[in-house]
Parts: sequence; structure tokens; C-alpha cells
Amino acid sequence: MKLPEFEYFSPRDIPSTLELLAIHGAQAALLAGGTDLLVRMKQQLVSPGVVINLKDVEELRGIKKQKDNSLFIGSLTRLTDLLESSVIRKKYPGLYQAVEAVSAPPLQNMGTVGGNLVQETRCLYYNQTAMWRRSKPVCFKAGGSVCNAVKGGKHCFAMYQGDLAPMLIALSAQVVLSRKGESRTIPLEELYTGKGKMPIKKDADELLEGVILPAPDKNTICRYEKLRIRQALDYPLVGVAVCMTLSGDGKVCETGRLVLTAVGSGPVIADDNKLMKGAKISEDWIEKLAEAAYKAAKPVPNVLTPPAYRKRMARVLTRRALNKALEN
Repeated sequence: MKLPEFEYFSPRDIPSTLELLAIHGAQAALLAGGTDLLVRMKQQLVSPGVVINLKDVEELRGIKKQKDNSLFIGSLTRLTDLLESSVIRKKYPGLYQAVEAVSAPPLQNMGTVGGNLVQETRCLYYNQTAMWRRSKPVCFKAGGSVCNAVKGGKHCFAMYQGDLAPMLIALSAQVVLSRKGESRTIPLEELYTGKGKMPIKKDADELLEGVILPAPDKNTICRYEKLRIRQALDYPLVGVAVCMTLSGDGKVCETGRLVLTAVGSGPVIADDNKLMKGAKISEDWIEKLAEAAYKAAKPVPNVLTPPAYRKRMARVLTRRALNKALEN
């Protein structure tokens, strides 16, 4: 469980960081909070030749209101900073719920927004020590040709288990990616490939600078529900994020998104205005959305609970998230 040897850099601004990424590319790993990277390095799941510490890049920290009333959240902003922000608590309560559900306070104090979004997919047969893994055939994610979780599987089924991404996608957030000489802004959902082996669609020389949240709408309501073994520390077995903008009288859902986590190799959009746009709110409508979540969930036996149970709970949590959102 010792860290491998690596070359270490600690830039103090974004241009210096992008210069290092341009030079070292795929050999480099970015260190933010370290709650994901350092564990994987100790388990010998990854051995970067270069580690670039972002902790001194102050430009990547903070929550800033933009001229169009949107919100920019720097990628190095700690999860605790979001929980302590009155803007997040009052204007984006769904995001507050998702952040609060991440692990426990000690890790929230270390973990960052960017690190949470680009975390690796996980599997019960992969996220183990090197000694433990040697007792199994080398899997797709480790560069082999089998899936230890799904007998006869033809690709990697490792699960994406982030809490922030589903809520941010439900809120139609965007992310800013920069490389030396250029930057691009894309919808957050485009950051994910949906493939267990390589889950993040980001070039090796790119830096995730931050997240852009649309201006808050007083008629938009959100909710995040999470199922896990314990009430702290654990990754989600299933997570459900829902956001919907209601009509003035609160009887019609004008637009909305339903997004799941931990039931696929990336965040899963179970509904994007197909059932939600212009729908009259009713018990029948809630059941249709719960059924859509059930059909969209594709869990496999690579966490501690059976896939059938997690699939059913996607339906239960969706129903619960919608009802709780509409109660407020």
C-alpha cells in the first residue's frame, strides 16, 4: 500500500498548470483533494510518472456569480465550501442535498468539486489491493480480457458512483475544460463516455476549470435521494436526482430531468423532457417516471447488494424524490 515513485510539480496558476499538462500529457495525474487518486495509487491501480498538485492554484477555488446570474464553481472548491455557501443552500437546494450525501465531513473537507466529477468508475473486483487482485484473472479495466463481475461480459461494467454529477446534470450544468491556448464549454453529461474502462471524455492535456450553473429559477424544484449501506462514508448503491420547473400554479411540470447514478458506467439520464415537459402532475405521472428509472437502471453484480434489488430501488427512490420535491 505504498505510493509509487513519481515526479512532483506544484504550479501556482492556471497557465503554469496547462504548460505542465502540455508537456507531460498522459503521464500526468492531477492531485486535488486526493481522496480518489491517492487510494488508487496505493492500491497500484494507477502509477502516474508525474503528479501535478493543484492546491496552490487559487484561481480554481471559489463560487462566483456571473453577469447573467449564472454561478461559476471552481473545480478546486471543496465540498465543505458548497455546504457552507448560503447561495448553494438557498438557490440550489438539490445540489446542497447531493453534496451533503457525499461520504462524511472529514472527506468533504478534502474532496473537491472537480475531483468528484472526474472520479473513476468502481468495481468490487477491481478496487482492491494488488495482492487481492492477483487471485483473479486480469479484468478489462486493468488491461486484461475478462470481466470478473459479469460472466462472459465483453467489456468493462465498472460503475460510476458519483453523487454530484447526477444533480448537476439535472440542473443542466456545463463544465469548462482548458488546454494550453484554448478552452471549451460543454454540457456536463458530455464529459462521460458511459464506458467502465475509460469513463471520462477529457484529453490528457485538459484541465477541468469549473462548473457553470444556470441562473436559479424560483419555480424550479430539485431533490436528491441516495441509497447506501451506511448513512455515511459509503458510495451510492443507487442515487436519484430530479429537477423540474413548475408552472405558476404548481400543477404542470414545464421542463425537467431525471438522472440516476450507480446503475451504469456513467450518470444515466432516465428522462429529459420526454415524460416531464408539459406534463400534468399526478400520481400516475410519478409512477411513469418511476418506471422510466427502473427501465434505465442497468446494475450488475459488482457492489455489495444484488442488481435486482438496486434496480427496484431506482424506482422507489425516484418516487420518493418526486414526492419530496413536490412537498416543499
